[in-house]
Amino acid sequence: MSFRDNLQHLRGTRDLSQAQLATLLGVSRQSVAKWEAEKSYPEMDKLIKLCDLFECSLDDLVRGDLTGCATANEAIVEAEPASAATPVDKDGYDEHMRRRAWDVAAGVAVIVMSFGVAMFVTGGGYNSTTVSANIVVHLVGIALGLCFFVPAYRSHAAFRKEYPVVEDCYTPEEKAEARRRKLFGVGGGVALLVLGMFMPGMLQSIQMFSFVPLALFACFAAAAALLVHSVMMDRRVDVSFYNGAPDFTIQSLLRGRRTDA
Repeated sequence: MSFRDNLQHLRGTRDLSQAQLATLLGVSRQSVAKWEAEKSYPEMDKLIKLCDLFECSLDDLVRGDLTGCATANEAIVEAEPASAATPVDKDGYDEHMRRRAWDVAAGVAVIVMSFGVAMFVTGGGYNSTTVSANIVVHLVGIALGLCFFVPAYRSHAAFRKEYPVVEDCYTPEEKAEARRRKLFGVGGGVALLVLGMFMPGMLQSIQMFSFVPLALFACFAAAAALLVHSVMMDRRVDVSFYNGAPDFTIQSLLRGRRTDA
């Protein structure tokens, strides 16, 4: 059999569409279609990925006959215990997404807090001096926020390039816990926003007028950071959103068994 025949057969026995296989390999669907139409040939690194995905040798994939291997693979799959071990996060996805959530939340908090610092420094007045001071403080706040945003963006872009698809390593219990924590985070954020609304009156009652902007925007900054962090931590466990594909694991794709997540 030719490479095209082997590829079509292996893809079909595992219930993989051309788009799904392309996602796993990090190429376009058109590339897979050209391979199967023998209009082009995959590069060596893609051939190696195909061998890893379909658990076959390069020689068998390119020049061999793999039609008889599917039955053996399926028999092995059926013989595996139903209660397989939970997949391991071998790509470092969880740690990366946790760090990203903290970085983005911190950047948001810094920028929001810069408004309070600007009002505190200028005393709320408006003249040529205070306007200049406001601009400087806001620019510093934006610069500090970018110190969190830019590394987080670059790190995530590099991670997605290296791992375009990751396996869902979260249990249903972990996903439920993340959703529960998001609810608490959203509730805490709303509570901080309400507290911030009452902060001016509370400080004025004890004659601490100058600290009103700092206290007000400190509550707003904490609320924004808590909301962003809790939402991103919940989105972290939605691996299908990261993969940009229906919610199924790589293992289930390769074995032709869809999961009900």
